[in-house]
Amino acid sequence: MQYGEILKQLMRKKSEIVVLTTEARQALLTIPKEFPDRFYDFGIAEQNMVGAAAGMAAMGMVPVIHAPLAAFITMRSFEHVRTMLGMQNRNVKIPGLLPGFAAGFQGPTHVALEDISLMRGIPGMVVMEAASEEDLEAVMRHAFSIKACVYFRIAAEMPKKLDCVRKPRNISEPRVLREGQDGLIITSGGMASIAVQAAQKLAAQGLDLTVIYLCLLDPSPRDDLLAMMAPHKQVAVIEEHFVTGGLGSIMAEIIADAGLGKQLLRVGVNDAFPDRYTRHMENLAYIGLDAHGISKQLTGFFKK
Repeated sequence: MQYGEILKQLMRKKSEIVVLTTEARQALLTIPKEFPDRFYDFGIAEQNMVGAAAGMAAMGMVPVIHAPLAAFITMRSFEHVRTMLGMQNRNVKIPGLLPGFAAGFQGPTHVALEDISLMRGIPGMVVMEAASEEDLEAVMRHAFSIKACVYFRIAAEMPKKLDCVRKPRNISEPRVLREGQDGLIITSGGMASIAVQAAQKLAAQGLDLTVIYLCLLDPSPRDDLLAMMAPHKQVAVIEEHFVTGGLGSIMAEIIADAGLGKQLLRVGVNDAFPDRYTRHMENLAYIGLDAHGISKQLTGFFKK
């Protein structure tokens, strides 16, 4: 189910939800027509929209704020999100549309590779990421069930569902996509299906890896992750984000805080701006984040 359809269902059940946008109507489908009294378009003015959302939340509404791209909502209006929403503990939901390289064909300013780092740096902010349409529905239902400011990434391309080894109990439990003996891969969002493809390539070469992914990144399911890491000496994190501040940093913090002796490989975008911007999957292949590029990096790591 598409994002706009899920949001419409939630709006029908929860009259306090209001939708704000800065010319990001495409993702909202028929919401502007169906809920004209609960829809507000601010034009290209993200900071103003955040301020209005803070005021609406103070009055008991639950605003959902949209910019066309994750880069715009998290970076252009970061101070406003931090000060007006985070510091005031406002109950506002922030979808990150087209994260990572999804809008890379429009140029470097449209790429969001630091959004998770920024949002998780705000105390009290809940950060999530969907890997399938089924997950997206679960992520959104959880977001609207808690009274907190929530940022959730929505992958540009996602399957309807991902088959898990066992059904997760809740949104925080890591999803197990594949079980193996030779090491552990942890990933999230649109990289989940690509990580499975990479693991399958390596399985054909005799390297048997477990693959899990997270919907809830912050606060992370620390105890579950520690239990899943216990049998493995080596852990790799795969993310469509800079290797600093995102999922790799989350896992490094968990490992360090617990005093674990684990080798950690962070597979993502190295700590420098990319030098090429094109279509999404072409960008991933160029940077080494397609199944082929990831499998090459994992081979060198897990066979040490």
